[in-house]
Amino acid sequence: MGASSYLYLLTEGRLLIDAGLRPGQMGEAALPRLELLAEHPPSAMILTHAHLDHVAALPVVLRRFPALKVYCTPATARLAALTLADTFKIGQRQGQALFGARDLQRALAALTPIPYFERIADHGFAFTLFPAGHLLGAASVLIESSAGTVFHTADVNNVATHVTPPAWMPAEVTPVDAVVSESTYGDTLLPARKEQVRSFVAATAQTLVQGGKVLIPSFALGRAQDIALILQSAIAGRQLPQVPVYLDGLTREVTTTYEELLPLLPEALQNRAETSRQPPFLSGAVQVVKDKEQREKIIGSKGPAVVISSSGMLHAGVSPLYARQWLPNPENALFIVGYQDAEAPGRRLLELENGGEVMLPDPDGEGFSSVAAYAQVQRYYLSAHADRGGLLGMIHRYDPGKVILTHGETAPRHALKSFLDTKKDVALPAAGEAVSLKDSGRRRRAFLSVPVAKTPEAIKQRHRRFATELNYDPNHHVLVLQLPKEIPGSLFADGTYTVEVVRGHLTKVKLTEHQKGTGEENADSALNAVELE
Repeated sequence: MGASSYLYLLTEGRLLIDAGLRPGQMGEAALPRLELLAEHPPSAMILTHAHLDHVAALPVVLRRFPALKVYCTPATARLAALTLADTFKIGQRQGQALFGARDLQRALAALTPIPYFERIADHGFAFTLFPAGHLLGAASVLIESSAGTVFHTADVNNVATHVTPPAWMPAEVTPVDAVVSESTYGDTLLPARKEQVRSFVAATAQTLVQGGKVLIPSFALGRAQDIALILQSAIAGRQLPQVPVYLDGLTREVTTTYEELLPLLPEALQNRAETSRQPPFLSGAVQVVKDKEQREKIIGSKGPAVVISSSGMLHAGVSPLYARQWLPNPENALFIVGYQDAEAPGRRLLELENGGEVMLPDPDGEGFSSVAAYAQVQRYYLSAHADRGGLLGMIHRYDPGKVILTHGETAPRHALKSFLDTKKDVALPAAGEAVSLKDSGRRRRAFLSVPVAKTPEAIKQRHRRFATELNYDPNHHVLVLQLPKEIPGSLFADGTYTVEVVRGHLTKVKLTEHQKGTGEENADSALNAVELE
């Protein structure tokens, strides 16, 4: 996780995708393996989105390859400028700057904005950017070369949020030779977003009503704006008391930029802003913290308040300043709303069961020291990453021969691999490792297969297989199963059946309760299990 950077060695040239820094690390330790580019200079580069772990090493790359053309969406170009400027400022303050002001200006000048769905073929190979749903301007990449096609998911989300629609996917299965997929939540089926929002608002209300303060460490790009809209709507709907909601740290500049990029935001948000004649984010209870003096007043204030601040993992930014003062008080709350890497202070907080201590950055940024943590700490899954089901669905839609899993800790990557291993040729590359995009030919089954009984006798006794159709009758609100002519109607006894559907395909129908009076109350229901191809 972190320091994301991928070099594609194509027949026609070399394509570099992203160059990020590793959160929580400083100096050279935060960089990707950029020394490998010396042997394979990139012909072109793509930025998939503007998060630090994907763009913050861009000035270092451009210092080595000043003529490199860097493609991204218009929104990514705007937001990347904020990320890079903040990275430069923090590096200067910590005395660990990886690039200077001239490097920063060169990187910004190299950005070439292109729209989604426009095929670029200026470098021998071709590529197209598609909406990834992860962040405003975030893109997945379809790469075409004479050797084949590759779909690079980048960070992707298949669930809509207030500030991003879900990732675009082709209407039909569109085969490619390989998919390079993120795997952040490859071992997790995330709970429904609506339920998580409801629980998050309820917990926030409980803390505020009791007079406590709520700190929400958040990624400045995307997550903070989504949370601000959730709280703004909850206050307007009287689910939360009328309390101030403050944006601090990098979230301030990013939210102001989001206001300016309103035409690129979801249509519902644009309509809301037009109808209310109010800015979509900075209106009502939501306001920015103007300076250090105001921040200190908020930290030391007596009444309830909500602060959304960067960084989201508590390893830098202004979030630790609030956390150091508010965590010792059990009346307060700290809510985690995004991914926490293994070494982040936010992860340590989640691991504390009944309070304890956590290491947080010192106010002067010189080091870390322990802080008592007795405030309520809770996690809410409001992530902008697809979970295991979303990733598998996307991979299935592109039906690749080869799958390469990246951008994930060891457990999620291996878990996702286990779901694909018997159907796809799956690789888990290490940093710096070259991996073939060609299918090794070891695929053994279709992507989704229906398990069969182990012996012919069991198949004969317990399973009858046939192809069929399942249609919905809107007039009677029922599912209608079309039986082939060669299947007798007596196959199904009277009673209650359940159906199992996997990603839009019916896979099993099973009798779960016999209707009384049929004379078959004691029959083995397994005899009526039907699997469909």
